[in-house]
Amino acid sequence: MTKPWRNITTIWSDKKNCVFVFISVNLTGDSTVITKQIGDFNRREHPVLLVIGGDGTLNQAINGLAGTRQSEIPVAYVPAGSGNDFARGIGMSEDPMHALEQVLQATEAVTIDIGRFHERTRGESGYFVNNIGIGFDAAVVNAANRSDSKQLLNRLHLGKLTYLFHVVGMLMTRRPFPVAVYEKGVRHFFHRAYICTTTNIPYFGGGIRLYKPANPTDGKLDLVIVEWFNIVSWALAMIQLMRGKKPTSRATHIFHADKLTVETSSLEFGQMDGEEMGTRPFEIDFSMAKQKFWIDRSI
Repeated sequence: MTKPWRNITTIWSDKKNCVFVFISVNLTGDSTVITKQIGDFNRREHPVLLVIGGDGTLNQAINGLAGTRQSEIPVAYVPAGSGNDFARGIGMSEDPMHALEQVLQATEAVTIDIGRFHERTRGESGYFVNNIGIGFDAAVVNAANRSDSKQLLNRLHLGKLTYLFHVVGMLMTRRPFPVAVYEKGVRHFFHRAYICTTTNIPYFGGGIRLYKPANPTDGKLDLVIVEWFNIVSWALAMIQLMRGKKPTSRATHIFHADKLTVETSSLEFGQMDGEEMGTRPFEIDFSMAKQKFWIDRSI
């Protein structure tokens, strides 16, 4: 364990005056297994689960708790990943020590929206805290996660650049794809989708603003589809979104709903909270859920 995390665990133990157990996870899926065990077998009163890591680690922890005997355990979170979009999206500090202070000053749990999904192609179900993307952003995540530079940039605290480095490459190789969206019994079809992201927060890709009005406390998800007609119209639509302006481009389509379904017929990359979902045709049912967090965002 490196020195910063020793500081965090020491401060937590001292200030909370509690029994503290540190468990290090190194492999994808470890957090899910461990938090499932905590949710099923914890015997201590008033537990709080402290998660130190990136958006993917937080995702695994929440999915591990879901469905256990103690699924209502509040989650305290200290962002320490390359993207940290969830912290940014809910108004937490991205600085680990300041975020820890926000956790330590909390006196009660707060409830924040998270997304629920059921992917019918492979029969997968679970929860996400940020977004699920199909197409361009997922292809960037796939390339970034396989990049030799990612660990180096993370060590230099420049992890966000990992995603930006691969944007140009994906623009040269990705092709638009058809998407069907079902909302309130109505089918909407888009022939040339390039970005298709269902989001709970305004950001994706390590701080890139996707849709400013996305709010993790309004009980709704936002589906953002940007079609590709040509590079100029696509770039203008994305600039408009990233600047937080009201979308006016004919390439941009927004759905604001508590339930919706997204279907693709072609093989596309998928990503969930910055982690790969593989390549497949997707059939995803989206809905809302709630999660208790132990945090004071007022400081």
